[in-house]
Amino acid sequence: MAVTLSGISGNSGTLSAAGVGSGLDVKSLVSQLMAVEQRPLTLLGAQEAAFYAKLSGLGSVNSALSTLQTAAQSLITASTDAYRTSVSDSSVLTATAAGNAVAGKYAVAITSLAQQQKLIAAGTASTTAAIGAGAATTLTFQLGTISGGVLADGIYSGATFTADATKTPVAVTIDSTNNTLAGMRDAINAANAGITATIVNDGSGLPYRLSLTSSDTGAAGSLKLTVSGDAAIGSLLSYDPSTATQNLTQTQAAQNAQFSVDGVNISSAKNSVADAIQGVTLNLAKANPDPSPATATVTVERDTGSLTAALSALVQGYNNSNKAIAGATAKGAALQGDWAVLGLERQVRTILGGAQSSGGTYTMLSQLGVSFQKDGSLALDSSKLAAALTSNFSDAAAFASALGTSIKSAADTLLGTTGPLANKTGGINRSIKDIGSRRTNIQSRLDAVQQRYEQQFRALDLLMSGMTATSTYLTQQLANLPGVSKK
Repeated sequence: MAVTLSGISGNSGTLSAAGVGSGLDVKSLVSQLMAVEQRPLTLLGAQEAAFYAKLSGLGSVNSALSTLQTAAQSLITASTDAYRTSVSDSSVLTATAAGNAVAGKYAVAITSLAQQQKLIAAGTASTTAAIGAGAATTLTFQLGTISGGVLADGIYSGATFTADATKTPVAVTIDSTNNTLAGMRDAINAANAGITATIVNDGSGLPYRLSLTSSDTGAAGSLKLTVSGDAAIGSLLSYDPSTATQNLTQTQAAQNAQFSVDGVNISSAKNSVADAIQGVTLNLAKANPDPSPATATVTVERDTGSLTAALSALVQGYNNSNKAIAGATAKGAALQGDWAVLGLERQVRTILGGAQSSGGTYTMLSQLGVSFQKDGSLALDSSKLAAALTSNFSDAAAFASALGTSIKSAADTLLGTTGPLANKTGGINRSIKDIGSRRTNIQSRLDAVQQRYEQQFRALDLLMSGMTATSTYLTQQLANLPGVSKK
């Protein structure tokens, strides 16, 4: 911190000009003395700059290791998702494959999609007007399956309702505090009964109608609603598809998706279907009823390209981290010879150059065409890798997954909040904070020293000025004495 001198203020003020009458250059003298006194601050500044340089070096190492960590995760993903899919008509369905898929082509024909049941009540004049007398009323929601019978204009006749034993009935209480259309909507939604309620305005004379939609798709998502209490609410909402009490009208039936794979018929409560084809998830999007179902061909094949790209990214990630560490620890660099940072490099290098147990043919990275060069970097032999993937893709994928897991685990530890990089960074930050405290203390001492110097030189200047005045007076008096020559 620079030391400045200002004008005189009282007895403790500072001087900004030469001596009052002595000609003593107080400002220059104080400045020179304070320049010497400030040397500790200069040394602290140099130490602080060195610490910030170390932080910068650690930041570059951290960034490079983070890239390597991401590359390791990508290698794990590419090894697990070792198959890719393509679909002849993506408007009909899409597909994704997992590591246990089987290569091949599969014909899919979709006749119906899974959907939710939707019911709607009769219209009312207002969403806020009370319905009924406000007597305590219980709405009991039960999900299940509607079978048989005939459906006409949204009403069943001759059907049966089989409750889903895995779904517990949910009761909702309606009383004088919520016996309006809006109140019942809110109470139903708050109950998490597997039903979503909303209000539809159809623009008629009695426009407001309560609409109920099953939360889940599938035939087992059909609703039975029993009302016990106020008759007015019962006449609006009671619904049992197996009886004549159907005060709600069905606008959409709950149903399963119906489709076939290579001629084998399959039913699913959801449109996202896992393992209808081994290791493949189908996302059904379009259907047509027989005899012209929506069709598409799903092709499953090995995804060598993703694994090759992931290994290439790992090589690049390691080379970048190796370069960053070499630069940060080189002679004259901020982290020259830093054992903690060099130790990180050794850990990663040991994993990449060591054996990995994956239960397959491949145990060394060099078997997949990745090897160390004389300068310590990694290089990828694309031809050797392609040959390994062609020869035994499953074992290559298993080894790559094991390697990626080992590298990621090491990187997670190195980059963790209790890892060596975090500990070293924390130590440097504490040192910088300590320098700040020391600088404040030193500056306080310097301010006091400067004030003392200024006071001392001010007193000296006044003393010298007084002595000069006395000398002048005496000279004048002696000159006036009789018999004293001017010489």
